[in-house]
Amino acid sequence: MRTSTRLPLWARREVVGHIFDAAKKRGGEARIVGGAVRDWLAGRRVCDIDMAVSLPIQVMADELRQHQPIKVINTGLDHGTVTVVCGNDAVELTQTRSDDESDGRHAVVRFQDNWAQDAARRDFTINAIYLDAEGQIFDPLRGQADLAARRLRFVGAAADRVQEDALRMLRYCRFSIDYSDGHYDSDAVRALTSFAVLASRLSGERVAQELRKILSHEGCAPAIDLLHQTGLDKTSLGCYLAVTAMPSSPTDLRVVTADFGWLVLLAATLLQVDATKVLQRLRLSRAEQKFCGQLAQSNPTQIFAELTAPNWRQSAFYMDGCAAAYYACAAWRLGEILQPQQYQLLHQWQAPQLPISGADLLSHGVDNGPALGQMLKGAEALWVQSDFTLTKPALLAAVVTR
Repeated sequence: MRTSTRLPLWARREVVGHIFDAAKKRGGEARIVGGAVRDWLAGRRVCDIDMAVSLPIQVMADELRQHQPIKVINTGLDHGTVTVVCGNDAVELTQTRSDDESDGRHAVVRFQDNWAQDAARRDFTINAIYLDAEGQIFDPLRGQADLAARRLRFVGAAADRVQEDALRMLRYCRFSIDYSDGHYDSDAVRALTSFAVLASRLSGERVAQELRKILSHEGCAPAIDLLHQTGLDKTSLGCYLAVTAMPSSPTDLRVVTADFGWLVLLAATLLQVDATKVLQRLRLSRAEQKFCGQLAQSNPTQIFAELTAPNWRQSAFYMDGCAAAYYACAAWRLGEILQPQQYQLLHQWQAPQLPISGADLLSHGVDNGPALGQMLKGAEALWVQSDFTLTKPALLAAVVTR
């Protein structure tokens, strides 16, 4: 296996070389396409690599399986896709194709070996740039020009692309963060607005995947506004987002999401009456639903006042290590400035441990039963109200002699 020195270093991975060689051996051609090429040309770090091949995917899978240490996983064989694994690297390999029909969720795929037709079925021009085994660029839709101009455009007619796959509307909003200057393509905006209703047919899991990526980006405010202006928030989530709760500082968003994840911002932008419905729609894990739901249902005025008061530790004690998340969520919902020093105090604070236990109460003659738990709760309340100053003897005296 040999790889051309004209290829960038990220493209000289062993798995990529095997795919190039296998395609050539079988009389076809493989090319890298999509995000890897786009990000490389944009000067960004390349992560996942996708490739396309102008051969039947089963032919490529059979050929690749003859070479160690290659493994081929039939992740989407019916749609012309397999995952090729070599060591720690994995490449999604898809046969060149065209999408002839679609109901907005599933396309009728026709396989062919025409690279221009393969480019024409992709979502955005910047994702339809190919890199071959010799390091040559194939750019039939002028994606490089759009990339340089920070112009995000659908391939062909925007209305056709979003009707083929409604998820592309959410992807447009996501990609606009990094690949747009904020002046959106007029055809794209019309398509998003006109066909926003199609997003209601997307699965909650697919919506959650895109929303997670959007809300995890420190520069997501314009994308959330675009979702709202086109009505995509309503159709994809079932409710409008409170865009006024978007933090004004990207730094604040970066810090909070790094600590607690995207759900803090989601909670801040959800109205309390919509929270349960949206979380069920997104089909999040129970832990995620509980965390986000509690944030969304909390009273921002009360929470903000308590966590900025001199005795903030007393309220933070009951927030299971998430006081900083509650503070950020409340500040964003109220339009208050998030004070970095207070946020760090809340985030770094570790709740002390109650000085007494059930064993201490049993040793003082308290019967084991429901009353024991109630007495522990009462002791904890007294201890917190004292700002954690009551000692073990004082607590025992207070609760056992009542």
